[in-house]
Amino acid sequence: MENDQIEYLFFDLSLAQRFQSFCHDLGLSTELEADETHMGESSYSVKLSDDIEESISEQLEAEYDDLLFGEQAAQIDGNDEDGALADACGVQVKLKSGIYTTVAIHPEIMNKILSVLSIDELQQFLAQVAEDIEEPKTGPICSRRDLPTI
Repeated sequence: MENDQIEYLFFDLSLAQRFQSFCHDLGLSTELEADETHMGESSYSVKLSDDIEESISEQLEAEYDDLLFGEQAAQIDGNDEDGALADACGVQVKLKSGIYTTVAIHPEIMNKILSVLSIDELQQFLAQVAEDIEEPKTGPICSRRDLPTI
């Protein structure tokens, strides 16, 4: 049986290597895989086992967000004062089964979302959507006992 993995995607080798080094500092083993996007650009995936403690997972997400939405966004050709221009972006969400999926979001929509929500808030929102799809709930929202919290 093949182990499920979490993938962290970068478009810059040095940032992928920095993230991989961060993972190693946390005692995690990784694989670094080079690939090419549909647009012919280089991409790099840092792959880890999905059997990671929640506290470590939170550290990984924070570091990834810093690298991807901070340093990598600043490197993308065509950036201007309005922000980064990219052809694709996404947010990882953990499903009930424990498998991670990446929700693809158009960059213009992502920029609008991130203008009012933090990455953590967006991930919490998408996690709630995934939960409600995986475990449909009936009846009015006001009668639910387990409403999402902030």
